[in-house]
Amino acid sequence: MRAISATELRARLGEALNRASAGERVLIERDHRALAVLISPEDAARLDESAAEKAKRRMAALDRLAAFRGAMDAAQPMSATHGRKRRQDAAHAIRADRDTGHGDDD
Repeated sequence: MRAISATELRARLGEALNRASAGERVLIERDHRALAVLISPEDAARLDESAAEKAKRRMAALDRLAAFRGAMDAAQPMSATHGRKRRQDAAHAIRADRDTGHGDDD
């Protein structure tokens, strides 16, 4: 969070508004004490959410993470170890990529 003085805010209001609209929080200080925070309308709307709306938004985020994990698991190759299939660790994946020429057409 960027901190600016009230005097600096007067001189650079346009820049502060641009930063806030881009999602950055701008702390406004007077005499080195926090006076206010300038935030985007989206952040302000989240502050006014009900508990049910917050829970719904968080569950949607967890669902997106679970879907991403599923996609990453599907994309990651399997290796056989002692007769069992398991996900390759990073070292094995790098070696396999290196040994196959990692997509080079040379």
